[in-house]
Amino acid sequence: MSDYSKTMASPISESSDHHLPSAAGSESVPASGEGCPTPLAWKQVRTEFLTQSEEFSFSESGLTLSGRILGEGTPLYFLNGISASSTLFCLTAWLLRDEFRCVILDYPPEARNLDQLAQSLDLVATQLGDQQFDLYATSFGTAVALRAMQTSPQKIRQAILQGPLISMKFSVAERLALGTLGWLPGRINRLPFRKTVLENNHARWFPPFDITRWKFLLHETGDVPTRDVARRAGMLPGLNLTGTLPEIKTPTLVISSEGEAARHRESAKVLAEYLPNSTLEEISNSGHVPFVTHPHRLVKMIRPFLHPDQHASSCTTT
Repeated sequence: MSDYSKTMASPISESSDHHLPSAAGSESVPASGEGCPTPLAWKQVRTEFLTQSEEFSFSESGLTLSGRILGEGTPLYFLNGISASSTLFCLTAWLLRDEFRCVILDYPPEARNLDQLAQSLDLVATQLGDQQFDLYATSFGTAVALRAMQTSPQKIRQAILQGPLISMKFSVAERLALGTLGWLPGRINRLPFRKTVLENNHARWFPPFDITRWKFLLHETGDVPTRDVARRAGMLPGLNLTGTLPEIKTPTLVISSEGEAARHRESAKVLAEYLPNSTLEEISNSGHVPFVTHPHRLVKMIRPFLHPDQHASSCTTT
C-alpha cells in the first residue's frame, strides 16, 4: 500500500442540509418521508457536495484509486459511465446521504480490462473497511458491476443496474476510430460533433425548468482525458456477458428508461430474464441519465429496493 491520502471538508450546519433552493427559487427541499420535493438547484448541490464530501486517493496493485465519499449509513458504491467524473452523481448522492455512505469511484486510468476495473471496487472496499456494500452502476459501469458480481459475489450485497450494457459489437470502421481516439491529446470535450451527438440522444429528456442542467452534463462528461475514454471503449468490442448471467445470484434491480437507446433497453430485458434474482422497473419520461435529470424519482426506486423495511411507496418528481 502506498501514496494513500484523504482530505475531509468542514461540515456545514444541519439546517442547511434540507434548505437548498429549488431550480425555480428559494423553496426548501423536504426531508425524506415528506411530500413531493421541489427540483434540486444543481449548482448549489454541486457546491455543497464538493464541500462536504471526503476525497480519497491511493495506489494499489498498479492502479490509482480515487473518488469521493458522502453521507453516513450503509455503504453504497457508484460506478459511472464511460466518460464522466464522480461529481456527475452529486444530485443523487445528495438525496441519499442521510441513509447511505455514498462511495463514488473514478475509474483508474491504468486499467486495461474489465477485470481490473472490477478489482478496483474490491481494493477500495478493503481500504475503507467495507466487507460488504450495495452497488449502483450505470451504462458502461454495469458491465464492470456484472464482472465484479461474478468475481467477488460475497462483497456485493445488492445491485442496481441502470441503463445496462451487456454486449457490444463494433464494425471494422468503429475499431479503427477507437484506435485513432487513443492518440488524440486533450479531453473528450474537444472531439468534433460530440455536443451534437449528445444533444440528439439526451437533450429532450432534460427538465424544461432548468436548462442549465444540460450544461452540467456536458461539462462533467467532457472533462475526461480522451485517452482514458478510448482505453475503456477498447474494453467493449466483443463484449457479451449473457452466458454468465445465470451464475450471478446477487439480488438486482434493473432500471430501464423510456428514452434510452435500443441496446440499453434490450440489455435490461435480457438481464431481467437471465439474472436469477432480478426485478425490472422502468422510468417513464426520462432518458439515459436519470441521476442528473430526475434524481428524486430514481432515489424513490433505490431506497425501497435496498431498504424495503424502511420505505413505503411514495410520489415521484424531478
